[in-house]
Amino acid sequence: MQQMLNGLINQFSNPVTAVAQIIGFVPMVLSYFVFHFNSRKSIITTKAISDLLWIIHFLMLGAYSGAFTNAVCAVRGLVFSQRDKKKWASSVVIPIIFCIFTLSVTLVSWAGFRSFLPVIGSCLGILGFWSKDPKNIRKFNLPALMLWLIYGILTLSLSTIICNIVSIVSIIITEIKVRKKDIE
Repeated sequence: MQQMLNGLINQFSNPVTAVAQIIGFVPMVLSYFVFHFNSRKSIITTKAISDLLWIIHFLMLGAYSGAFTNAVCAVRGLVFSQRDKKKWASSVVIPIIFCIFTLSVTLVSWAGFRSFLPVIGSCLGILGFWSKDPKNIRKFNLPALMLWLIYGILTLSLSTIICNIVSIVSIIITEIKVRKKDIE
């Protein structure tokens, strides 16, 4: 634990990783709001913007699995946002294609076991964001966020660690509110 804390502190002694950590706080803030929306479109749009910023963050940290996975996630967001507008974007093949692309990211950016964490998390996210029901989006993304949290710890990404803790709490709070509202 002490070694991890020292590693996180050292991230701020290097100007490039310090900027990367600072950039990571912007999508972290956006990620908090993603799961509070009750509109699928708002969830997906905010998530896509967040993904674009995560790409920059992870590239600057040299965490290529996270960067490449977020690149696929950003494109996924653009395609998924067209699901209700374009027939091609509604094909059941679309989430399968994104899972395959996401899995192929592992081959390009292999850095050991930790490379599987964002990929599996992203595949769970694909299933969640494909759903038209915000409840399902939250349900599938909860375990996805847990995998990203572990990846953040392993890559010493402070903003990823905080973001995923906040997002997990956000999902739990939103689910409690939704369930209370459903009971009333």
